[in-house]
Amino acid sequence: MVYTIKKLAQLAGTSVRTLHYYDEIGLLKPEYRSANGYRQYGEKAIVRLQQIMFFRELDFGLDEIKAIMARPDFDAVEALQSHKALLQKRKERIDELLNTITKTIKKY
Repeated sequence: MVYTIKKLAQLAGTSVRTLHYYDEIGLLKPEYRSANGYRQYGEKAIVRLQQIMFFRELDFGLDEIKAIMARPDFDAVEALQSHKALLQKRKERIDELLNTITKTIKKY
């Protein structure tokens, strides 16, 4: 399946401008451009964008993400497992904070 930049932005919950910027810096290149110059993205781009978004969620900078993903030993599955573990830890920490807030509210 082929996605326009607008459709990809909608699917990812990001802006077209963000995707333009990712293209400009070489982080997420379109798979090809149509005759009218529009960026066209395929399934590989979706997976790559997902990886980028997970790294961003974990507060990695774009230069750092680009360097990590450009390494010859970069393993997408290993990265996803790492993202999952880190996000699980973050979730547990947020759950602890929410429980603390709930207990504090009950005291008032």
